[in-house]
Amino acid sequence: MALRQLTAAQERVLRLVKEYVSENQFPPTLSELAVKLNVNINAVRAHLLALDRKQALRYIPNISRGIELPHSKPKGIPIYGTVPAGHPFMSQENIVDTFEVKRYFSASEDVFGLYVRGDSMKDAQIETGDLLFVDPTVEARSGRMVVALVEGEPTVKWFEKEGGAIRLIPANKKYKPIEVSKHDENFKLLGVVVGMIRALDKKRIDDVMKYKKAS
Repeated sequence: MALRQLTAAQERVLRLVKEYVSENQFPPTLSELAVKLNVNINAVRAHLLALDRKQALRYIPNISRGIELPHSKPKGIPIYGTVPAGHPFMSQENIVDTFEVKRYFSASEDVFGLYVRGDSMKDAQIETGDLLFVDPTVEARSGRMVVALVEGEPTVKWFEKEGGAIRLIPANKKYKPIEVSKHDENFKLLGVVVGMIRALDKKRIDDVMKYKKAS
C-alpha cells in the first residue's frame, strides 16, 4: 500500500527518526525529537500520530521510544532492559542498547541480550548487572540456564522438565522453584543462555538503565 502524502513538517520528523535510528540502532524519545525540532512534546506527538495514520511509521503512545520504522531491525544484538509486568518484553521500545558479539561465540540471528537484576542466581555466579546472551532457537533441556517470562516478568533460572511439568530453579536457597506447565498462558520460554559478559565497573550499566527509565 502506497504511503499517503506527507507534509513538509512530517517529512522532517520522519527523516530525523530515521537518522536517529541509523546512528543509535534504537528510536528517539519524544523529548529528544522536541529538542531537535525546537517544538514542544505535544507537537511531536501530533506529528507521530499523523505519521502513524499515514503508515510511515508505527507510534505507540505512553511508551518510552515507542516508535517503530517499517522493516527496521537493530544492528548488533538487541539488549533489553527491565520492563513492567504486562508490557511486551521483546519489543523495539524496550531495547536499551545493542552489542555486536557474535564473532566470539556461535548463535542464531535471533540472539538477544538481557541485563540481570536480583540475586536469585548468585550461587551460579550470576550477579546484578551481568549481561546475558540468550538464544531462542536453542533447545531447552534439563540442566540448562534459561530466560522465561512468568506473568509478564523476565526471569533467569535453571530449567528442569519432567513430562509436561516444568520447574524453573533458582541458584539461591532463599528462593523457591517456580513450577509451571508448558500450556500455562502466563509462562513463555524465551531462550537458553549461551553467553555472558560481566562489567567490573557497574556504573555504565546503571547509567543505561537510569536513562531508559527517565526517557
